This record gives sequence, structure tokens and C-alpha cells, in this order.
Amino acid sequence: MRHRMVGKKLGRNFNERKALLKSLTKSMFTYGSIETTEAKVKAVIPMVEGLANTIITKEELTAKRELFKVLQDQNWVNRVVANFKSVFGDQKSNFTAVTKIKRRFGDDALIVKYSFVKTVDFQPKKVEVVKKDKKAVVKKEKPVKKVKAVKKESK
Repeated sequence: MRHRMVGKKLGRNFNERKALLKSLTKSMFTYGSIETTEAKVKAVIPMVEGLANTIITKEELTAKRELFKVLQDQNWVNRVVANFKSVFGDQKSNFTAVTKIKRRFGDDALIVKYSFVKTVDFQPKKVEVVKKDKKAVVKKEKPVKKVKAVKKESK
């Protein structure tokens, strides 16, 4: 009997399952959406929704520490927290949505797209430096040094 047993096993042992869920959560907060099977999405929904709720409701330091357990990169954590709070603001729940895509050919598994409801850009923005004065930037061409060829002496 499965009394008080929560979660799905996904055909894996505890450590494999833990690593899979952590990887899916990390991908979700890296790219904003993932495409995987319906069973894996149902297993990862509580983690992602819980972290998203933590980012919005708890203090900033606590949220960053919770998110660092999954992402393992402090710069990325700071970027995610800043962007997530700016996009979702005071929203308390329903941060994600599941969309059916297709059935996989080999085993007929349902493939779904799991994404955030609003578009969140977690990727760093590229900054281009434009200099106004062209006179200030003067490129000097250096002369190419000529290398003398060394002849081998035959014995």
C-alpha cells in the first residue's frame, strides 16, 4: 500500500530522481521553459512553483539561498531574483503553464512544454560600447618584423 507516499518514482532510485528533478528545475530557471514528458513535469511542478513562490514572498536573502541550492551559481541567482520579481511583482501563485505538444514516436509518451506564464528573460544582456570621438581612437599599425631564414648545414 502507498499510504502517505507522495511523488512519482519515474523509474529511478532516490539519488537519480533527486538529480533529475534538480536538473529540470535548473533548466526551467535558466531557459524559462522545458520540453519533456508529462510525468516528469508533474513531478517537477511542486519544486518550480515552490521556488517561484519563495522568490516572491520571502525576504531576498532567504530566497537567494533557496535558489542557490538548485542553481549553484551566485551571479545567476542574483539575475533570476531580480528579473523574476520585476516580471511577476505581487503574484502569489500560478507562475507556470503546461502545454501539450506531441506524442513521442518510440513509446507514445506525451511530450509537453512547461514554461512560465509571463516571459522572463534570464539570459544576460549584451552591452555594446560605442565611442563618440573617432579621433580619440587611433589605431596604429605596427610594422611586421621580418624573420631571417636559418639554413641547415649538411654534414
